[in-house]
Amino acid sequence: MKILFDIKHPAQLNLFKGLTNELRQENWEVTICYLQRGKLPNIIKREYADCELIPVGSSHGTRWSILWDGNIKRTLAFLYLIKKYNYNICVAASSIPLALACKIAGIPIIQFYDDPERKQVNQINASLSTQLFFPPIVKKNHKVSVFNCLKEWSYLSPKRFQPAETIPVKHGLIPYDYIFVREVSNKSFNYYNQQDGIVGSFAGRIGENTKVILSLEDKTMATRYPKHWTILQEPVENIHSLIYYSRLVISSGDSMAREGAMLGVPSVYCGTRKMKANDLLMQAGLLEHLPAESALAFINKTLQEKFNEENQTKVRNKLLDQWDDMTTFMKEQINRYKS
Repeated sequence: MKILFDIKHPAQLNLFKGLTNELRQENWEVTICYLQRGKLPNIIKREYADCELIPVGSSHGTRWSILWDGNIKRTLAFLYLIKKYNYNICVAASSIPLALACKIAGIPIIQFYDDPERKQVNQINASLSTQLFFPPIVKKNHKVSVFNCLKEWSYLSPKRFQPAETIPVKHGLIPYDYIFVREVSNKSFNYYNQQDGIVGSFAGRIGENTKVILSLEDKTMATRYPKHWTILQEPVENIHSLIYYSRLVISSGDSMAREGAMLGVPSVYCGTRKMKANDLLMQAGLLEHLPAESALAFINKTLQEKFNEENQTKVRNKLLDQWDDMTTFMKEQINRYKS
């Protein structure tokens, strides 16, 4: 059996990693197509070294590049690959180019996504795809089904991830004695309408004595942040262990804020978008959404409190009891819809 995955973003890379490993063990031929964007190609080559890797399209941050290189040229490339390799099924996390190619070629495609706010994108994907899957934040219909978790759980569940305390030590860090900050770039599609450098706008007001490590998507903005902050150089080995052993996660991007929450770390999303996926964690008291500098009060309050390791374990075990195993769920759907 042959399967093609389309990966456009590091969060999607993590979503499918465990799944592709299990499929390969079951003798599937796995092809990973990826967008040539930022550090993604290097991470793909490291994390998916045992799969067939094919770069498809690119994105240089401009609207024209997103349209031409990231969509039109990608659709044509996918059509060529599908006809050449005769895949039994394709899988993505919101890929209109791949869905269109599959529709034209008559190949099943299923997609796992968590952003119902992208209504126009989702309507197009639904019309082109065999089936779409979302967390329990949408209404089901003949083209839309749900899974009982968030997609990040596929790689953060205690069944799938065990933190390594040696990782922060390698960075000269003491577990639970530092903040993890993620600053996304607004040059990507998801954040085009968001202020650039949100955390940077109030970074100088976070305590000087606080140890901070920064995952900065656009390194040209490095001078906006305090000199005592440590800027990570991607790809970062076992970044989720760095997040797990932090005392607080601050992120202008939604994905890493949710990751921190699912790892049992106090987490604040300081971006501007309201998202139903975030609401699930906010309702459980695991995530705060405080745009820009309105996050400062929560940040300073959290820094004054001792980190509760017992509660961290309790949070993760509770989610484990309540949520689906996302990797198992995705594999079941692949076997259901394959040709």
